[in-house]
Amino acid sequence: MNIQAIFCGVKTESLSELTLVESVTKVFDAMLAFAWYQFWTKGGTDILIHLLELAPSSNIGEESALRYTAEVHVCLGRMYCRLGRYQKASECLWNARNEFIKLGTPADRIRAGESALYVAGTYTYLQADGMDIFWLVSQAQKELKDDPKGSARALLYLGEYYWYEKMTDKALETLECARELLDELGCTAEVMDCRTYITRCYARQGNLEEWSKAGKKLLHLSIWVGVDDWIAGALLRLSRCYIRMEKYEDALVMLQDSVLLFKISGLPLGIAGVLELAGYAYAKKGDLLGAKIAYKEAKKQYDGLEETSQIKERSHNCEENLRKIEEGDMELNVPILN
Repeated sequence: MNIQAIFCGVKTESLSELTLVESVTKVFDAMLAFAWYQFWTKGGTDILIHLLELAPSSNIGEESALRYTAEVHVCLGRMYCRLGRYQKASECLWNARNEFIKLGTPADRIRAGESALYVAGTYTYLQADGMDIFWLVSQAQKELKDDPKGSARALLYLGEYYWYEKMTDKALETLECARELLDELGCTAEVMDCRTYITRCYARQGNLEEWSKAGKKLLHLSIWVGVDDWIAGALLRLSRCYIRMEKYEDALVMLQDSVLLFKISGLPLGIAGVLELAGYAYAKKGDLLGAKIAYKEAKKQYDGLEETSQIKERSHNCEENLRKIEEGDMELNVPILN
């Protein structure tokens, strides 16, 4: 099979000429596998959008085509989430959930539950009503109750919901429980998510000692796994702790590594967050030129993202801090530190 030809663009007309279902499914499997590879390395949506066009017109049968469409919607939704396009992400993931429910097999019901969790995750970025998030997590818990990994993932998202609603102690307890279960089940990506939110809980509490410990554990795990944007995110979170400790030089060293890794991963939201934090650190150590350059670049990155209330707030804070630096007012707006 010519994988390069597939990735360069299989035409619907040529696909319809394939008479063997096995040949078509191999094409789809190859394209979807490569799309997931892109998800874990560098974001891109072209192959997934192409698959959405191909699946309905294929000759693999209505049910198989719908299942491929659902799986593509999951991958595309999660890809959009990584790229900071949360509205599109939630739409794709809702589509996936509805498609899996329509398919109706036990395995599809599990995928529907997992999709509900992913929607809940996007809603935290869209600052949705907490009850909507809780409803999604509750639905997922029902649908995943007979699946050990799914149940543990649902517990993770319940912890994220508690964090979102500022029930920090309850979030910590739930996240630690989820982490232990997911660790036993070998779910490394979800263990990373647990450790990320545990770090955020200690940050919100202002517990610098536990924040630092949790941040270092997160960084060590991300380095062990070796995924660039995980390492970048862990460096970003630990640098926030160092800024709170007023260790600005140490924070900037981490942020320099973080922004490079986010650039390699093609994640503009991560780049913007690092640059905004760097602007604050530069200003606090007296490097006003460095601060202005970082804030200008951060604002440019934010302004190129899908507009949400959070993104608008971050862009406005960059603009305000640039104005304050120009006016000699060093009481800067503090960036997000949790």
